[in-house]
Amino acid sequence: MPIRPFAPGDALLVQRLSRYATRFHIGRFLLQPSSPLQAAFSAYLPWAFKSNLTFVLRQKEHGLVRAGFAQWQLHPSRAEADLMLLSPALDAPEGHPAIWHKLLAESALALADQQIRRLYSELSDQPLLINTFMQAGFHLYARETVWRLTGESLSAPALDGTELRPQTAEDQWALEQLYARITPAPVRQAEAADGEHDGKGDPSAPPILTNRHQYRPLSSFVLDGPDDVAGCVQIIWGKMGVWMRIWVDSNNPDTSQVHLLLRYALQQIYESSQRGPVYIGVREYQNGLNSVLEEYGFAPFTDRVRMVRSIWQRAKKTVDSRLSSLEPVREAVPGSLVMPQATGRDNKRSNEQQSRAMNSR
Repeated sequence: MPIRPFAPGDALLVQRLSRYATRFHIGRFLLQPSSPLQAAFSAYLPWAFKSNLTFVLRQKEHGLVRAGFAQWQLHPSRAEADLMLLSPALDAPEGHPAIWHKLLAESALALADQQIRRLYSELSDQPLLINTFMQAGFHLYARETVWRLTGESLSAPALDGTELRPQTAEDQWALEQLYARITPAPVRQAEAADGEHDGKGDPSAPPILTNRHQYRPLSSFVLDGPDDVAGCVQIIWGKMGVWMRIWVDSNNPDTSQVHLLLRYALQQIYESSQRGPVYIGVREYQNGLNSVLEEYGFAPFTDRVRMVRSIWQRAKKTVDSRLSSLEPVREAVPGSLVMPQATGRDNKRSNEQQSRAMNSR
């Protein structure tokens, strides 16, 4: 096969092509850059969780040698995988859309064998990239802008005395309801959070209860409302910076809750030893956050799109192989055929022929 799982003999190829790679899931690389070769070898470490899978392409066609690789990150609690890297990039000297199509198609088949049901990709909002993924079976379900606050601009905001509390296990149901209220139905469906189940038969947890930055710790704080949880802010801590997620009705003309969540998170970051940039992703249906972020010194950093592809699962089905019974065919007995009875007209015609024959004699 031209495409197969990474083997130690592919180390030099992966190391060379890593210089021309296109990276996805930008949050992970902004918080803690990693080596593609190190991630590929992690699948062979007995003490490491097998969450990274690398697929390598080596193909010779019409005298041309095409090579590339794809890396995916699996989620232990969900039947999903995030695309982390494709190489070579489309604008690289050896890059070509056909390489990406082969890598995406063949790796999807391999991931389906591991009971993965959804593939996610977060990529730069560029027509060439989007069209390439659409041709590979992905569809776009959300656009977002990543905002950044530099470490030099970070300061301790003034709090108004309202306290948030750490998230607890008892908040799960309330947070699920908060996510459902502020997220459009097509997005909930794409994120497998609308009544679906994971590979183990358990209900799929919405993103507000998951951390796709698996290797980084997450701090979550809840804002109580009069009747239910009114908002939630989460901080994902990285070596090179932090990532914030704000869950609140950002389209409410009253932005007091947005200000409160944002100030509390910035206060937590300022009091920590982290002085790197602060990032936050704002989707197109959260436009109410943009003006508030500008007030605190955030600036647009990059535009991204989120895409998903559902993959079919091979299912085994028991088929009844018994044949329906056939009625035996009656055996034909020689001489038992019955000739049809002649009609009266036929008898008269036969007598006339016999009389004519006798007279001719």
